Amino acid sequence: MHCMNMQVFRSGEGMGIRLDSASAFAGAIISPYYDSLLVKVIASAGTHERACNRMSRALIEFRIRGVKVISFCHFSFITDFVM
Repeated sequence: MHCMNMQVFRSGEGMGIRLDSASAFAGAIISPYYDSLLVKVIASAGTHERACNRMSRALIEFRIRGVKVISFCHFSFITDFVM
C-alpha cells in the first residue's frame, strides 16, 4: 500500500455550510490507513428541504483528486431523499 497525494481539493462552501477538516488540502499526503472521513460537511437552513438543497449544492461543488472518495453516494442519497 502506498500513500496518496491529494492533487486537487476544492470544497463546496457558502451560506449554511460548515466544513470540519484537519488534513484536507491540495498537496496533502494521505496514508493508506486514513480515516475515510476527510471532511465533514454540515448544512443548516430553516427547513429540512432547504438544508438538503444546500448540502446537494455543496457536494456538487467539491473537487477531490488523488484520493478515492464516495461523495457521489452521499449526493445520490440526498437527492433521492429530497425529490
